Amino acid sequence: MKVKGIGKFVVDRLVERSNHLSQGRPAGAIGFLNDEGYIDALTDLVDGGISGLPYRKMLSKLVKVEGESLLEIINQLPDNAVIITTNPGKTGIIVGTGGLDIFNLPLVSIGVKMGKAAGVGLIYPQKKLFDLSTSSENIQLKRLTANTMEEERDILRESFNLQLNYLDVCEELEVVDIEERDVELSLVKSDWEIPTVEVDSIDEGFAKRLVDKSTQVEQGREVAAIGEVKDGHIVQKGEIVVGGMGYVPSRMLASSYTDISGLSLKEAYTEVIPNNVVIVHTHPGGTGVMHMGDAMAGPGTWGRPVVAIGHDKDGNIRGATVIELRPEVANLADEYEEVGQRYYLAQTPEEETEIRKRRFGIAQEYTDLCKPIEMK
Repeated sequence: MKVKGIGKFVVDRLVERSNHLSQGRPAGAIGFLNDEGYIDALTDLVDGGISGLPYRKMLSKLVKVEGESLLEIINQLPDNAVIITTNPGKTGIIVGTGGLDIFNLPLVSIGVKMGKAAGVGLIYPQKKLFDLSTSSENIQLKRLTANTMEEERDILRESFNLQLNYLDVCEELEVVDIEERDVELSLVKSDWEIPTVEVDSIDEGFAKRLVDKSTQVEQGREVAAIGEVKDGHIVQKGEIVVGGMGYVPSRMLASSYTDISGLSLKEAYTEVIPNNVVIVHTHPGGTGVMHMGDAMAGPGTWGRPVVAIGHDKDGNIRGATVIELRPEVANLADEYEEVGQRYYLAQTPEEETEIRKRRFGIAQEYTDLCKPIEMK
């Protein structure tokens, strides 16, 4: 449905909250379109924290989040939902599409300048934007393949030219006087869950192929592929792809399994990629122990287990672990968001110290979720 406008009360309420928070902190909520295409209903607002807007907390104002991956949460949202955030210090223009890949919903950004609304930007889920994201990922990785300064200069020029396309993805949304409508909870979809998949072992040949590729490319670049789980055992299903220093781009990884042209990652992992897959990647220089970033890139966001194969520079495998889709992954993510908001409530250095220590503590607890698996 085309978004024709946004209620003035929505803009005023979010700007007021953002001003109250100050310090450049955003505020956000889930809005809802009426039959005429106007945003005239709103969930309770949430405050931005130390890491930006807490999406899980924002979604909890409407749907079940306890123990759920982000994908499971998003799939409960009604079709007329819109994600709304403030953007302090900006005019509301949107020049990135990361949120579209995850939510596959219209995104609204309310610019706030000198305490007042400075403009309202809107972007829709569109096939061309998802393909643009894929192109952006590929160009960023090309930079790592440059062998001369001139080659890298040409790649950077190509990257900057591509970035200009993002200036045209946003349109301005009209602000209208409209009466507020109650949120229709009856439109919330029933729980959508991904079956839990247990992982016990991985095909040794699959692991070795990943490590061989990892040692052939630039040191520190991770490589990955999608595997399929059968009776607890992982076999290779997707092509091996080479990522960047310590990461593998999300769209490139999904594309290694199937064609996701024109699809958001939310659509791909909901409708195309089956439930019994696992993300397998290398940890050059490590033993396979993973951290919070790995957990959120796998079960925390997409509801699929993530596996790390640790190896040394000579290609000797040091170990392999998995983080499965377990409630603890989601519970730690919820606490991480909550602690990030408490940071701004600290009244003394001692209080802030405890908050920061807990944030690091939560990140460390993700390592305890790593389960060693066999290679056979």
